[in-house]
Amino acid sequence: YLVCDSALWDVDSRMINAYGNVQIIQDRTVLSSERLDYIIDDNLAQFRGALVQLLDKEGNTLRTRFLDYNTRDSVAVFRRGASMRDKDGQVIESTDGSYDSKERVFTFERNVNMYTDSVYVKTNRLLYHTDYDFAEFFGGLDAWKGKNMLSSEQGTFDKANDRFFFNLDVHVMSDTQEGWADSLY
Repeated sequence: YLVCDSALWDVDSRMINAYGNVQIIQDRTVLSSERLDYIIDDNLAQFRGALVQLLDKEGNTLRTRFLDYNTRDSVAVFRRGASMRDKDGQVIESTDGSYDSKERVFTFERNVNMYTDSVYVKTNRLLYHTDYDFAEFFGGLDAWKGKNMLSSEQGTFDKANDRFFFNLDVHVMSDTQEGWADSLY
């Protein structure tokens, strides 16, 4: 469904320009902004504006200013920065990324930061599986909890069990201890 205050359908160029309180609703995923250009032949909705928002089936909210959504594949792509707040308040932000509505996976790339209740993680690539609250980190990561610091090449976060797993070149450091390992829970 496309809902808006006003729209202009250019039949010759096969484009719809929608303005004011624009929403696309597809299988319980709601995308909204003040402006949308819909390229009919490409099934491509180009959301632009001061606030573009994607609300998924699980109640996670992604906010950005630049989002393209393929209505056939149910995949959203964002560029130039975005922030996602999950249903419990955890925040993940990055420069680029995507959301696959069918797979229920957010992919965050470049300058990725994840904030949990007590841990801050900085990484290059993060996949967040919304249907079972599980994050995967790739391309190196650094994590901090208070004054404690940890780095590794990859890892996971099982949010439901509040358990991190780090592997490949793990280095952990506190005020009084330092250690290296192949893997660490």
